[in-house]
Amino acid sequence: MKLNPLQKDLVRAVVDEETFIAVRAGWGSGKTSALVFGLLMISKLRPGSASLLITDTAPRYRTVLAPEIEKWLGPLGWVWNQLKGTWTDPSTGSSVWCRAYFRPGTRDSSHNPLEGINVSGAAFVDEAQTMSEEVAQKALGRLRSGPSPILVMVGLPVADAWWVRLAEDNGCQPIYHTSYANKQNLSAAWFKATEALPPEERAAMVMNEPRPPTGTIYSEWSEENIVDGWKYKPTMEGRIAIDWGFRKPSVLIIAHDPDLEADIICGEINPHEVTLEELARLILDIAWPRKFKASAPGPRIWLDSGCGDKAGAARNDQTALSSFRVLSAAPPRGIGLRLRYTTSPVRVDIINGVQRLKRSIWRRHYRVTREVWEAGRKTSGNSLRKALESYRWDKRQEKPVKDGREDPLDALRYDCILWRWNDDQALEKKEKPSRRSYASPKKRRKPWESGAGGF
Repeated sequence: MKLNPLQKDLVRAVVDEETFIAVRAGWGSGKTSALVFGLLMISKLRPGSASLLITDTAPRYRTVLAPEIEKWLGPLGWVWNQLKGTWTDPSTGSSVWCRAYFRPGTRDSSHNPLEGINVSGAAFVDEAQTMSEEVAQKALGRLRSGPSPILVMVGLPVADAWWVRLAEDNGCQPIYHTSYANKQNLSAAWFKATEALPPEERAAMVMNEPRPPTGTIYSEWSEENIVDGWKYKPTMEGRIAIDWGFRKPSVLIIAHDPDLEADIICGEINPHEVTLEELARLILDIAWPRKFKASAPGPRIWLDSGCGDKAGAARNDQTALSSFRVLSAAPPRGIGLRLRYTTSPVRVDIINGVQRLKRSIWRRHYRVTREVWEAGRKTSGNSLRKALESYRWDKRQEKPVKDGREDPLDALRYDCILWRWNDDQALEKKEKPSRRSYASPKKRRKPWESGAGGF
């Protein structure tokens, strides 16, 4: 068996016994064969074990998975038991339960087609993009008999892929590949034909650059908001924007480029479980207050101002100091800046802030360096890129969905409402003391129906 790069990566992860193995890859990249090779490897690594292979429907198993298993494992003597729905490797005594997750008449509150299966090998999920995270929860419930659980999940490029997020949240690096990973088995004519697809479709399904899903809030963000080859100049005005989170803050470092007439996001920090003092040190590794330039250990992005969520003004019960106060200390104890915030009811209103930021993004007043953008895809935690791809409307409540992944965008919104509020003077809503004076929600245009021009 000659494995392509994707297949090698998956098999290697199985050998390393990673708990959550997530693969997101394009059409024809060899994902299905990779699953089969993973089944073979786990059979050898754990003789006599029982594994589980899950796909969305029985027709999918019959037309895609079964032929692939027969192709690769049939010549090795693997035997299919129609009655049990299992494949068995006679050389090791290992078996694989094959199950369709969506079976007729099973979609009720007790839905669990995996019930009664004890897995001592590994669980493999095919076509993960057609299922919800529920399938992973059910599969994990079966992975209780082996030396350590192994859950392998593969799917097509969709934004905010739940199986990718599951791996990242548990410290496992996802596997990404384009269709070109399997170019030895795909014709040049096929790749040429894909060029006739809409650019967004080809970018997603061939090049593994997922399209933002329907309902994404900042749909104005495009490739034009990404800057290639950008260089920072010490004369540029520097800013910092912070969302505090709960011991997992998000920090954006921004430089104003007068030549591009845009604010460039040139640094990003999204740590977990840090104190304010630790956060200050992380920031100072990248950026330094200009007024303390003489004490800087080396070249930095020079900061002239900053802002944050108004929640940072609240005093800590133990220290009697606010987050703003702690960070205002001179380096190295703080970042030496007096961070700004606003309490204006109109500006702090999330919908108003979102619409202002949408306008600024649409006008390309906010851009990001290619380096920060690509690093945001690879990181295991939060990032501006992931937030842009996942932040969407809760249409029932007419507000953005908040799940913690939006923190970098919250930081950017604070920057926008302080420094770019007047980018567009034609704001129909004037500042008023409270939301009680706003129009009734029934009479207002739904926020996701507003274009880049806002209300």
